[in-house]
Amino acid sequence: MKTILQSMPLALTLGLSSGLQAGEFTPCTNHDHDAYDTHRVDSHAPIGVMGDHTHGAGEWMLSYRYMQMAMDGHRDGSNKLTNQGVYDLGFMAAAAEMEMEMHMVGLMYAPTDQVTLMAMLNYVRKDMRVEPRSAMMSPFNHTSEGLGDVTIGALFQVYDADHHRVHFNLGVVLPTAEVDEIDRGTYMPFGMQLGSGTWDLKLGATYLGQAEHFSWGAQLSGRLGLEDQNDTGFSYGDSLNFTTWVARKVNRSISVSARLNYTLQDRIDGEFDRLVPRVAPQHFQENYGGEVLEAGLGVNVLFQKGFMRGNRIAAEVLVPIYQNAHGVGMNRDYSFTIGWQRAF
Repeated sequence: MKTILQSMPLALTLGLSSGLQAGEFTPCTNHDHDAYDTHRVDSHAPIGVMGDHTHGAGEWMLSYRYMQMAMDGHRDGSNKLTNQGVYDLGFMAAAAEMEMEMHMVGLMYAPTDQVTLMAMLNYVRKDMRVEPRSAMMSPFNHTSEGLGDVTIGALFQVYDADHHRVHFNLGVVLPTAEVDEIDRGTYMPFGMQLGSGTWDLKLGATYLGQAEHFSWGAQLSGRLGLEDQNDTGFSYGDSLNFTTWVARKVNRSISVSARLNYTLQDRIDGEFDRLVPRVAPQHFQENYGGEVLEAGLGVNVLFQKGFMRGNRIAAEVLVPIYQNAHGVGMNRDYSFTIGWQRAF
């Protein structure tokens, strides 16, 4: 995975350049200029896509997103498992369900037309219900809550003509989240910690296109850990993400979208710096990561009149259509994001 991520800058440059030269798109005909129209309701990607657009010189944007992701039981590779199936593999407990909630506040500022600076702060809450194998033991919950990792970065616009736009994404993840969350006197499982706890690099590229009634886009991104371990001794695996979408204007204020989202993540490296019980799949590093392909539907609303003029409200739901976990991983059920954006 690290080899793939380290070669991403060259691959992104070559791939996007060839795509722009070879692509045959119907240009937008309702404007007297050839630049990408950032004032359309569908000019932004679905709300679940981060770093999807740049701004003009001197423009700011404030945003808030609420994201909820639910997991339901386990799977062994691509096969879903019942609790009994987990017990049959030798584990003493199984996570029946898990839910993560995240509140994300973002700020963007463009000092020039070519550069947009950005920062994102998030607050995380995780709940996991664990069911022991023994009927003599009662089910119990793990809960963790607090500040997540902070991301700062920049978007670099490299192409804006003929209603197509390309920019590169570059960011650094600051290890502000706690990774020593404890329950019942011991560390909670890796997945219940609030962030990576390591300095990480984010890089990628985003392409946007427009026609008269439609818009579309694609984004390739990766997250590469810059440290071998965090303060408690482990690090999350590197990840690669590709997403693509198409949107249709309903009118000046509303657009709808469809999206495919693919994520590939390595296993966890390292180990907690103290002995922890090993009773459920979530206590083992080899049971993290894998690949997920999701399909999603979204809606964007851009207010045109009144005191809400210029405000954008958007929502999106994603459901997995293919999952292949490393080891005995958790089964993803759905994710939902709703958000607000205001440029000024």
